[in-house]
Amino acid sequence: MYKTESDVEQQFIYPLLTSPTPDGLGYTHPQVKTKANIKRLTIDKGNSKKIYYPDYAIVVEGVPVLIVEAKAPGEDLEEAFREARLYATEINASYSNGLNPCSRILASDGARVVAGYWDQIKYVVDLAAESLAPLEKGFDELAAFAGSATLTKAAREVLRTASHSAEFVKPTSQIGGKSVAEETVGENSFGANISIEYKYLFNPESTADRERIVRNAYVTSRRRMSHVGPIDRIIRAAIPSHIRDAREISDLKKPIEVTNQLRRIAGRSNELCLLIGSVGSGKSTFTDYLRVEGLPSDLIGTTAWVSLNLNLAPLSKEKIYDWILDELIRATKEKFPDVDFDDLSFLRKVYSAQLSRVEKGRAALFPVESEQFRQAIFDELKRVESDRLETARAFIEFFYKGRGKHLIVVLDNCDKRGREDQLLMFEVATWLKDRLSCTIFLPLRDTTYDQYRLEPPLDTVIKDLVFRIDPPLLEQVIYARLKYAIREIAASSSAFVYHLPNGMRVDCKREDVGDYLKSIVASLFQDGFFRRIITGLAGRNVRRGLEIVLDFCKSGYINESEILKIRSSDGEHKIPNHIISKILLKGQRRYYSDVYSGIKNLFSATQDDALPNPFIRISILQWLRERRSEYGPNRTKGFHQVSQLVAALEEFGFSAERVLHEVQVLSDAECIDSESQGSSIDSCDLITIAPAGFIHLELISDVNYLSAVAEDVLFDSRDAARRVADNMVGRGVFPADSRQAALSSSVLLLDFLERYRAQYLIGDVRLVSEVRPTYLEVIADAREKVARLRDNDKAYRAYEGLLAQYPPGAQEPGQVASVQHYGFFVDFGVRGHGLVHRTNFNGFGADIETGDWVLIEVIKYDVNRRRFDLKLIDK
Repeated sequence: MYKTESDVEQQFIYPLLTSPTPDGLGYTHPQVKTKANIKRLTIDKGNSKKIYYPDYAIVVEGVPVLIVEAKAPGEDLEEAFREARLYATEINASYSNGLNPCSRILASDGARVVAGYWDQIKYVVDLAAESLAPLEKGFDELAAFAGSATLTKAAREVLRTASHSAEFVKPTSQIGGKSVAEETVGENSFGANISIEYKYLFNPESTADRERIVRNAYVTSRRRMSHVGPIDRIIRAAIPSHIRDAREISDLKKPIEVTNQLRRIAGRSNELCLLIGSVGSGKSTFTDYLRVEGLPSDLIGTTAWVSLNLNLAPLSKEKIYDWILDELIRATKEKFPDVDFDDLSFLRKVYSAQLSRVEKGRAALFPVESEQFRQAIFDELKRVESDRLETARAFIEFFYKGRGKHLIVVLDNCDKRGREDQLLMFEVATWLKDRLSCTIFLPLRDTTYDQYRLEPPLDTVIKDLVFRIDPPLLEQVIYARLKYAIREIAASSSAFVYHLPNGMRVDCKREDVGDYLKSIVASLFQDGFFRRIITGLAGRNVRRGLEIVLDFCKSGYINESEILKIRSSDGEHKIPNHIISKILLKGQRRYYSDVYSGIKNLFSATQDDALPNPFIRISILQWLRERRSEYGPNRTKGFHQVSQLVAALEEFGFSAERVLHEVQVLSDAECIDSESQGSSIDSCDLITIAPAGFIHLELISDVNYLSAVAEDVLFDSRDAARRVADNMVGRGVFPADSRQAALSSSVLLLDFLERYRAQYLIGDVRLVSEVRPTYLEVIADAREKVARLRDNDKAYRAYEGLLAQYPPGAQEPGQVASVQHYGFFVDFGVRGHGLVHRTNFNGFGADIETGDWVLIEVIKYDVNRRRFDLKLIDK
């Protein structure tokens, strides 16, 4: 059956390894490493010494567990097994003592399969290939020895051994119970009331609010404005000339002005325009701008716009067409509130064309006043009323075309849906265009269009009708909304009311609201670092950037003291940087939580893993960043298949399951863009790093970021976690919220990461690659920057040196500085100062006086009082 070694590899062994149980051993394709990826090693000794690498290696959760060798039929299978064992021995030798992950060997020539341990000559399994059927006993033996379930368990045991029984603990578990760890700071009433009262400025929902925004605070870009001209021409072409223009005819015998226009519009079908841009880039606002401000007055007067919110649309392909027609009919009814849509005279008018056909046709068989005539009219009226498409056509003819207006339908918020839903909506839009007299504007996500523009159904779109919308600068949008808000505030004479934490009501001037907004915006956008963070987190999603600013306004970290400073300074006061960092990093939480923060913890790990690994997220983002300029499948720049990422990171000791999970987390946090744009990402999807991902990688060198995420990191000991917890609540050497406490927690985190790499990261010894993971370089850069900050911080150095010089138990001579009724104070060394309480006199302190020299012993450092607790040894 098999003739060559290649036949055995590809036709027998590979299907055996990758077929799901009970037909195969159940390994996934990324877990099976082939010759092209496997490290070449020198095996054997003397004259037999040679360079060797096996045909396959199985890597489970980053651990190489099975070496597989293939031979052509009739070749020496015992020699193949021996060589594979020698290779496994070399791999195991590169791990620390006691770790032998490559524990099992499998070899086959297509006719026979043998399997055994790396350190034993004798086979554990020896079977004829034909006996490897799912219900055969031999197959059960092979699966029990070398199947996915068995070796997954073995890989996890290796990881547990590598952890050296470390107890991984989070600092938040060391500060009290769950209620303490999940404590919130709430909202400040001043900002919360602003966010409610002026929501229409930052998150307009109604048509009227959106119109006010485009009239008073619209921000555009040069490229966006260039779209208005072509769209103007498209809309003009769809409107008959006798409606749009009243041109003078120069020669009544040869009315070329009329004939040219008729010739130009003859046979013209309705148009479908695509607005391409990222989510939140302003496509909806752009269509509002076109409708209200962007087109010449004659076109504004001769067009009617209807916007359908696809956020409310059903996902079912069977229901979406009826839903669109129902919404179009409903929107038309809302536009004409004075019309009685149930009145018979109206129904006769709107369905006049259909009823006229019946009157001329089958109803004409009967007298006009007869029951049969009325029944025929009734039946036709009932039919057209129940026919959504007929009704939509009739409404368009009666309410729009009949009034000299061309209908433009905007299918709004399509870009918020996943890829498949967006492509479906393109089909729906095409269907509408072909059946109704209207022009369709369909917003699509740019990634969807870029990747599928040459494939059905997008390949049918007319390229001249595709317009790319570039988002305006977030900072410009914020300042435009701020100016609009100040104008609105100035126009209001009422007082502004908010409440203090104790419930007391405060009435203040309306101008104070403007001052508050000015202070917030200046604090965020006049600082280059915070401006970059916010714009990076928002990416091209202007809507998200506005939400970040609105959430910032109502943060409980902005307390009454800060609000008073803002009000008394006429908005000139800037929020301190450490408060801004807290708000951005912790949201409404007292302590940082990865789950509830908009900024993710790149060193997050989980107790569910046999060995919690803090490097997965940073590895994912770093891998994508390095390949941002490379072309992936479909020749799309920067987009790469998830399975390729998984395979690459498995080489560094990460499990495929965990990588897939963290890709989903980073996608949900908008650090990663996916081509599917769906709620769930699978291994076939294409992904790329998003602007928020770049910002997260930059934040690794920021002390405030490191100290915040350290609160939610799984440290490898209770002692390390407790020291960070002490910094969080002020039990440590430094006051809580001080820069020195932040430096201390950052140092503790970076020390842990270095310790983890040295002690636990067994994937650093790799079977398939010699490439060093570049995320280690990113962390090394962070260590260097934090070390410089630490060395330049006098207060940190002073405390660090003081505690290192005078640890508990140290005995020092000192001079009594003052005597009190409860004890006496002693100065010792260069900077040492502390209290000998009378309970620690040790029988020597009855006659102590100021200026006496004594011998003291350090008990501990009192953080709250910033002095040592001492006991008297001798005088």
